[in-house]
Amino acid sequence: MKKLNIRPDTGVYGTYKRISYQPWTALAEFVDNSTQSFYDHKEELFNTKYYKGLEVEIIYREDPSCGDEIKIIDNAFGMDYSDFQRAIILDRPPKNTKGRNEFGMGLKAAACWFGNLWSVETTSLGSYFKYKAEIDIDNLVKYKAETIDVEEKQVSPKDHYTVITIQKLNKKIKGKRIEKKIHELLSSIYRADLRTGDVKIFYNSEQLKFEEVNPHKDESGKTWRKDVEFTIPHWDEELHVKGFIAIRIPGSTRNAGLTLLRRGRVIVGGPEKNYRPYEVFGPSNSYPYQRLYGELEMDDWPVTQAKDAFDWSNEDLEAKFIDKLVELSKDYYEYAKKLRTREKVKLDDVVEQLTKDLTSNNKISNAVVNIKKTEDVFASQEEIEVNEDLFPDSSSLIEDQVENESVGVGVDIEGNSPLQINLSYAGNKYDFTFIFEDKNPMSEWLKLEVEDKSANKYTITLNTRHSFFYPFIQKKDFLVLLAKFTTALVIAEINACSLATDGKVSPSSIRIEMGRILEDLK
Repeated sequence: MKKLNIRPDTGVYGTYKRISYQPWTALAEFVDNSTQSFYDHKEELFNTKYYKGLEVEIIYREDPSCGDEIKIIDNAFGMDYSDFQRAIILDRPPKNTKGRNEFGMGLKAAACWFGNLWSVETTSLGSYFKYKAEIDIDNLVKYKAETIDVEEKQVSPKDHYTVITIQKLNKKIKGKRIEKKIHELLSSIYRADLRTGDVKIFYNSEQLKFEEVNPHKDESGKTWRKDVEFTIPHWDEELHVKGFIAIRIPGSTRNAGLTLLRRGRVIVGGPEKNYRPYEVFGPSNSYPYQRLYGELEMDDWPVTQAKDAFDWSNEDLEAKFIDKLVELSKDYYEYAKKLRTREKVKLDDVVEQLTKDLTSNNKISNAVVNIKKTEDVFASQEEIEVNEDLFPDSSSLIEDQVENESVGVGVDIEGNSPLQINLSYAGNKYDFTFIFEDKNPMSEWLKLEVEDKSANKYTITLNTRHSFFYPFIQKKDFLVLLAKFTTALVIAEINACSLATDGKVSPSSIRIEMGRILEDLK
């Protein structure tokens, strides 16, 4: 048993619980150590017989009786006794201060933030010993201990790993929402590592994956992605920036924006956390705000100790950075602002979702949705007029947007053909041929044609490019909703007409009937 001197002031350990971490930024401290150990010794590790790459596993175990526990396990190079001491003792920076764990505080700070009892067990490749020490914050504060015990055991020199166990938790990870956020943000933070295939990260046995975005390719074949590289003078040095700026289609308020990386890991960025200064992206309801994105590597820029932000505090550093971004992204901003495009949707997907919605509704029976061959569509000349006053032409309200995007309103329906929708509702059978008109924005918003009135057989034509539906119809999910809404309106109109005794239909009867049907079809 070894003794490890942890002076000067053991009470400092207890103060780390007040650091402004989030669960994902605290967990990232451990992953930083693992990945840096891997990169520092990558060649040695891959020279071993069975090594296939770094694996970092984060395990959160709920235990109502003994208390929840966090465990972080990796198969990186591991720590020798010198590194082991640095990992535990205060004010001991690592040998490599140009890596991800440059401050030498991450493991201690994050472990203390999560819990009052934590341990580290490790052995390095080629070592014949493993070491384990336990830090009990409550005891350190109470007894002012200056040393802790280090357990030393013999192991195979082929072994290499680190296991960190945290108990007596101050911060618990509870609920699907926070777990999803951890998945998303850790995947984003370590996107560069995950892309290599040499690094795998798991959270409760589920492997983290980063979803890539393909830059927009216009009709001429040009891909809207460009590399950028520049420097910003700062005191007596030049701070370097290297990366790319691109345009994404479809846009995403949640995921667009710039991701700022340093030494291969994200500092600023991720879902809802990307860097979007107003000078570069404009207001949040603009197209550039939703479409511009990119990644910038800023390896020599100063960061905060928590590594969740850049330190912009000196000499208007951020203002200089933004000015350069405005200069380099101006052409992309203008293109993103004027670009009008239609999101693609497969007709098969529409059929699948409509079928799922209709067959799962207990108010509807015998629902069948199929794609109908175009040559089988025969419409009669008898037409029921729909009151256009209920859906006025709103083109004047959106003139600025629509003027430059006549080809861009609506969705692009791949394999567009009429649908055959059969269903039974409220004791009546209906046979609809449903047509999505996606070519002419000037067509009527809705046409209803009678094929066989006695058999409730009709053809419905819905203009998906009518300006009133903009911008909602830009999203493919709205197409299914609109089809269900239109079906409800048509059934309400048919029912109201069938109940009219003198041939006159009260507008309120359609409205009331439709309200009832919508409630059933929700």
